[in-house]
Amino acid sequence: MVEPKVKLLVLTTCIQCKALKKLLESYNVPYDSTDVDLMLKDERDELFEKMAPFNEKKAFPVTFIGDKAIVGFQKDLIMSELGLTYESG
Repeated sequence: MVEPKVKLLVLTTCIQCKALKKLLESYNVPYDSTDVDLMLKDERDELFEKMAPFNEKKAFPVTFIGDKAIVGFQKDLIMSELGLTYESG
């Protein structure tokens, strides 16, 4: 089984974005991450234009798992999409 490719759009100052990265790292889930607030204005504007249909409020983080986009730190949904279960202990 091939793991879905995970791509994150985050802000460097976002607490939920940091929590999402920590969650993925704790389960050894590889991901690519883009710090949107560090992008050039033109690049950022283009990104927001592409995101508009599914993220009008420009909320972060945005997690792409395969072809699905999850807006916000929706931990249970992200875990489910990745086929992960919570570790006890």
